[in-house]
Amino acid sequence: MWKGDGVKLTLIAVWLVLAVPLFAAIDGTVTNGTVEKPAVGITVSVIQPGQQGMQTLGSAKTDAAGHFQFDLSASQTGPQLVQALYKGVTYTKFLTPGAPTTGITVQVFETSKSPAQAAVAQHMMVLEPAERQMAVSETMLVENKSNTTYSNDDLGAVRFYLPADANGQVGVSVKGPGGMPLPRSGEKTNQPDVYKVNFPIKPGQTEFTISYVLPASDAAKFVGKVVGIEGQPSGPLRLIAPAGVVLESDDIRKLGTEPSTQATIYDLAATGAYSVAIKGMGSLRGPQADAGTDSSDSPAVESNPPPVYKRLPYLAALAFGILAIGFVLLYRLSPVRDL
Repeated sequence: MWKGDGVKLTLIAVWLVLAVPLFAAIDGTVTNGTVEKPAVGITVSVIQPGQQGMQTLGSAKTDAAGHFQFDLSASQTGPQLVQALYKGVTYTKFLTPGAPTTGITVQVFETSKSPAQAAVAQHMMVLEPAERQMAVSETMLVENKSNTTYSNDDLGAVRFYLPADANGQVGVSVKGPGGMPLPRSGEKTNQPDVYKVNFPIKPGQTEFTISYVLPASDAAKFVGKVVGIEGQPSGPLRLIAPAGVVLESDDIRKLGTEPSTQATIYDLAATGAYSVAIKGMGSLRGPQADAGTDSSDSPAVESNPPPVYKRLPYLAALAFGILAIGFVLLYRLSPVRDL
């Protein structure tokens, strides 16, 4: 009996030791950055990104000190998101594998519907004409220097003009302060060909990228329109032409050349509709990406492409958007931006 009891005690001890790493604690505090106090009664969730989408591992509410805690299975590997929901806005803390999971801080803010606190600090548009189409990538860097979040679904965060020839096919990507690029949709407004993007502008800088393609018939000219939200401060629009492309219009003036990409930067003086003539072809991706013709004398082969090919303009727009983000990073380090 004694020996058997000893074996049982040993097994229980081993089980307890092995059970310890099966649970991982995630704890921290939610603070209100507007009033500099703990955020009480805030819903906090732990999210696990995966192939099946976003999986909620647990939810809790903060106590009187703004504190929250989760005891999760250690088998949940990979990056995790700690999200706090406050007044309709989600605030996220990204936890990478190996990063500390205790004592983390998530900051939330009061909200405001005034667009005056969400200024468009930088606004640029890249035009990449090719033989068969022209890619357009518009980027807006919105700065919120206050200690409240701008959130107004009626007005939107930003607005943009989408030419009718784009057939409504547009890719929108938004990157909040310290976050990752997230896809968003453009919503039609009551103004013709003017769309809005709904996204909360938190304190800091938020980057919007709008990308679309136009048919070859528009490659020799671009007709655009400067739009915005009433009461939202906005700087000048800069037009970007890749090496080998020249823009001409009475509404623009050449500022200089970006050293890394050799792209030409123009300042647009127009405040409404404008039109620029385009000469040449080029891309920030390099000349090989613009090759789209076949000089072979072989007879054409008819084929029926799968349905996904109907979405190629939309997919291409997303790719151009990613390239535009890279150019923005170069542009922000270039001395030309201060001209």
